[in-house]
Amino acid sequence: MAQPPNPKTPLSVEQARDILLEQVKLLPPERVSLVESYGRVLAQDIVSDMDISPFDNSGMDGFAVRFADFEAAVPTADNPLTLEIVGIIAAGEVYVETLQPGQALRIMTGAPLPQGADTVVKLEDVTVLGQTDKHPEGSTLVCTRMPKYQQHVRRKAEEARKGDVLLRCGDRISAPGAGLLASTGNAELMVYRRPRVAIISTGSELVPVDTLPGPGQIRNSNSYSLAAAVIDAGGIPTILPSVEDTLEALCAALTAALVDHDFVITSGGAADGDFDFITLAVRELGELFYNKVNMKPGKSQIFGLVAGTPVFGLPGNPGAASVGFEVLIRPALRRMQGITQLDRPLVQAALVGDMRKPPDARRCYLRAQLSRDEDGRYLVAQDANQSSALLGALNRSNCLLIVREGQAAPLAGDPVDCLRLDVEEGTL
Repeated sequence: MAQPPNPKTPLSVEQARDILLEQVKLLPPERVSLVESYGRVLAQDIVSDMDISPFDNSGMDGFAVRFADFEAAVPTADNPLTLEIVGIIAAGEVYVETLQPGQALRIMTGAPLPQGADTVVKLEDVTVLGQTDKHPEGSTLVCTRMPKYQQHVRRKAEEARKGDVLLRCGDRISAPGAGLLASTGNAELMVYRRPRVAIISTGSELVPVDTLPGPGQIRNSNSYSLAAAVIDAGGIPTILPSVEDTLEALCAALTAALVDHDFVITSGGAADGDFDFITLAVRELGELFYNKVNMKPGKSQIFGLVAGTPVFGLPGNPGAASVGFEVLIRPALRRMQGITQLDRPLVQAALVGDMRKPPDARRCYLRAQLSRDEDGRYLVAQDANQSSALLGALNRSNCLLIVREGQAAPLAGDPVDCLRLDVEEGTL
């Protein structure tokens, strides 16, 4: 394990991220219902308990036939092949007889192929004679074209054979994967648990969202944007009451939050002011790994362990808190669930307009809008308002435009890196 650096020294974004990821642990598995498993990571191999499909079946509404009849006749428009229609079979039914030479059976999609049949011709390719109310399937099938052998037949065990491993421990369950699990009889399964995340906003000025703020007060908005971000990362958030600006109150709130949560996020009180206490609280209760990261917005990013539980202190400015969550906390919450894809897609785009920004010693994450031009190339325009105190720019943005440490201000048309916020990790 890497030794934690001096917490007073600002870390690079990569250092801060690596330390956090090293300290978080994979959560234990739990048994959930199949419908609850979507997006979760398997904690077991899934073995097929049967052949899928368990029988040859029709992939089309049409007629089950013997290919040998067509080989013998080679039907054309001038020399059609006629077959006797001996019945009709729907999905869920079984035709117990064996199809004889010169016979055809009306068959629906998914119905088992009868013994003797090896090919299905679809309705559009044949003519049916002798249809009556009593026998809607007809009495005679007229074929004027040659089918392919085993055409429109879905073979037994085409998907998997009994005993095959269909999904492995560590695989993330997709929508098609849920269907595959259902086809193997997995009504319940073991997946890694989602992190329970406590969210605590600090500040004596905060009031609940349903309260009209008085003089000097503001509504507690950070807790709700962070809770939504936790849900989007796959976690289970709990918004705890906001905490006044005292060390005692914050320590008490952290201690209580540790009882039944896997991760604690605070917002506010992350700087070095007279009423900023999260660094002191983490140091007093546990082990502080860092409290400064070389990024903008949000240089004050606090991480430590208290009683073995990760505690992360975000800045109080909403924009800075959201950027800190996206860059540092989100990958950690995903790792705790067993998800291996931790990085949002990074794309290059041509900058729209010059950037009026002097070189900065910190890495800057600018709220921006990514689009494509008529040739399909990425373009990016930074939002006009980059104040870290506001959420509006983030709400309008679908990416974070990255300006590296010490990089000169890019000019119009320059390629710049953009961290996609609208695309899940591992998608591009």
